[in-house]
Amino acid sequence: MKSTRSQGTFVALLTLAFVLGICTASAVYWLLVAPARSDDMAAATEPSSVEEETEPKPIEQIDHDVTSSSSQTAMKTVRNLDELQEIKSAFERSVALRNLLLESNEAQVVELLAQSEDRAQTNYRFGMQVVVVQRLAQLNPKRALSRVLRMDPQEYNVWQFITSVFEEWAHSDLDEAVLQARTIDENWKEVALQAIVQERMDLSEEILLAIARDLGYEQVAVGAITGRKIEDALEDDPERAWNELAIDLQNDRQHMRNIARVATAWVEQDGTGVLDQINQSLTNNDTKRYVLRNVLSNVARSDPAGAFRFAVTVDNDQYSHIASGVIDTWAQTDPQAALAAASEVERRTLRRQLEESVVRAWGYSKPREVLDNIDVLPAHLQPTAISTAMSHVARNSPEEAAALVVGMNSGNTRTAAAIAVVGAWVNGDHEAALEWILNEPTNKEIKTQLLQGILWQLVRIDPQLAMDTAVAQPIEQDDARRTGMALEVTVISSLAYSDLDKAIELLPQVRKGPYRLQAYQMVSGAMIRDGDVDEALNLAQQLAESDRESFYMSLATAWAGTDPEGLLNSMNRLPSKGVKSRAAMMLLSFNRHQENLTEEQVENAKKHLTDEDAKALEEGGENVYYGW
Repeated sequence: MKSTRSQGTFVALLTLAFVLGICTASAVYWLLVAPARSDDMAAATEPSSVEEETEPKPIEQIDHDVTSSSSQTAMKTVRNLDELQEIKSAFERSVALRNLLLESNEAQVVELLAQSEDRAQTNYRFGMQVVVVQRLAQLNPKRALSRVLRMDPQEYNVWQFITSVFEEWAHSDLDEAVLQARTIDENWKEVALQAIVQERMDLSEEILLAIARDLGYEQVAVGAITGRKIEDALEDDPERAWNELAIDLQNDRQHMRNIARVATAWVEQDGTGVLDQINQSLTNNDTKRYVLRNVLSNVARSDPAGAFRFAVTVDNDQYSHIASGVIDTWAQTDPQAALAAASEVERRTLRRQLEESVVRAWGYSKPREVLDNIDVLPAHLQPTAISTAMSHVARNSPEEAAALVVGMNSGNTRTAAAIAVVGAWVNGDHEAALEWILNEPTNKEIKTQLLQGILWQLVRIDPQLAMDTAVAQPIEQDDARRTGMALEVTVISSLAYSDLDKAIELLPQVRKGPYRLQAYQMVSGAMIRDGDVDEALNLAQQLAESDRESFYMSLATAWAGTDPEGLLNSMNRLPSKGVKSRAAMMLLSFNRHQENLTEEQVENAKKHLTDEDAKALEEGGENVYYGW
């Protein structure tokens, strides 16, 4: 969008800017903003006095007021976060924190922020820090920004803190806020701009666009301005907002939410009769799916059957998102009616998908009702229904869920229920979940399956316990064939991607046998991806001589996929002609798709091929070796 600037004063200012030699786009912003800036700083105001009541109050009211007064007195005397945390009421805690901040100077606010960073990660800590950062941004926005930019994005919601800083700054000193936004990392610059624009929608379109251009994100201002126009039009006439604004924006993903809001408002005003017009006027399939899913999910709250009938007629509903959204909403209020409607859909694939959606939603919202009605559900839906319902019960009462599993007959349904229970249980009390798996007599036949299902979760909680548990179990051939690997290999596999150092530490604990080689191959592949080639090659010395050739072949495959040139230059480090040939084969196979090697390097790689492998490669048989 380009704004029209026809006012003579603007032209004069722009001409003056060029005369002075300020030939940058930001000059427009400074000339436009300067007269619009407010010199008023945000200031905290004292609470207004309350006029005394003249009517006598009942004794109950007096008691209530005394209690309330006591709470307020306690809040006023809070001096630090430890005292603040003792207040149980979330509302009183919020008021107490704000009172504390209003009475604190800059140094004290900085100290409070430092104290908050020592608290455990909770929603309470985050909410508290947002308020502290807002207060620091009032007192010294530069210092507030400096503090939040030093926070670790992995641990803190840095974007929210940056938003809080620039929301305050946009009012207290707009041009300084924009100047500082210029200097921060590109990842945060757009966040800062969004905060500024949203807070200063009182400014003209020209000024907002100039600020956004100055920071390199014009679309942020365009989106905000368009959103404001849509809001204004919605209050007047949703149909006009649809025809004059929404349709023209459908190819811009940032406006999807606004378009959906217009469509929803139009349907709320004029009824579902306008759904056909909405559907037909949207030609962008992504936007159509998003808008119709939102609109129909809203309609489904009052007319689920009507919304569903329309949803299943929509063309180009990739993955049936629209129909699934409606059926999920319907299932929350009347799952049996939703299931009956889903069961009447003609297309088999869609019918199964919608039926599964209903029983999952039903299982989450009313798990015990699902379990009570399990026998009346179609057989193909019972495993999903039981698994979902049992998982939900286990989150709140794992012992109750486990008792329900014990009472079931053996079979796939019981197995699915047990897997769901321990999957939910292990996150809350991994020791109790593990004890139940290992010691409950009725789990004997499915113990390995249950362990296989939770080990990846247990690895995150206590990797040594996961490994100790795995190696304590006998390797049953039937279990190994079913799961594809021994339990300790599952542990190593998970750690190879999440904590490679711990995987290396636990690697020697893998029992000897065919699965030991598998574990070493997984770790060597992770090492290669991390660039630790020497360490990966040295792992071969910990293996039996008979396993080393297979190990090197697996390593060469990982190496060819991550650093083909490095592998080609290190062929002499591979132990035999056969391994070198297979390594060259992988290099040439990958290069057919990725073209990482030059023609000269391709010819060099071919020199390492045996006649047999050269023929296999020529015939396209390289896929045989991708399983290394």
